[in-house]
Amino acid sequence: MIDPYFFKWDKIGFPHELHDVEIPSHIPVYLLSSSRSEKDIFLYHDREEFSLKSKRDNTDVVRLFVQLAARLELCDNANELFEVYTKKDLHKAHTTKLNGNKIPVYRIRKADIRLYLVFVEAYIVLFRLSPKRQDKIDKSEMSILDNRVEAIFKYPVKSNDFLVRLL
Repeated sequence: MIDPYFFKWDKIGFPHELHDVEIPSHIPVYLLSSSRSEKDIFLYHDREEFSLKSKRDNTDVVRLFVQLAARLELCDNANELFEVYTKKDLHKAHTTKLNGNKIPVYRIRKADIRLYLVFVEAYIVLFRLSPKRQDKIDKSEMSILDNRVEAIFKYPVKSNDFLVRLL
């Protein structure tokens, strides 16, 4: 199982040519990592894994994150994100069953790029970036989503074990 760490989201241009981005301080947004090193942030690995070759894909990834940052500016809290996106662009993509609970997994789409996220109380955790390969999520993708969601919820949010992992 992944031992999770969470880096505050403050840059775009994954994983190279990173540029600072302003995120409202009242809506904490984090990136899931498997260690205390930024090089282990999953979104960076995801982007390299699917090897975006076309200029459009690269542009769409940057646009997705720029738009997310801009839309967060319009929100007073994380749940208002649903009011500033259409249901087509932000919707529930999957449900992870964990300790008798159902954890909704959401995705934001931009062209053929998908960004997966979960809400952890007042936090938003971005944890998977992938190209759209087909209409339905296949078993291997579901497994990746489930494993990462399990890691995100490994420690109770208000516990010291969780809080010391917010980097």
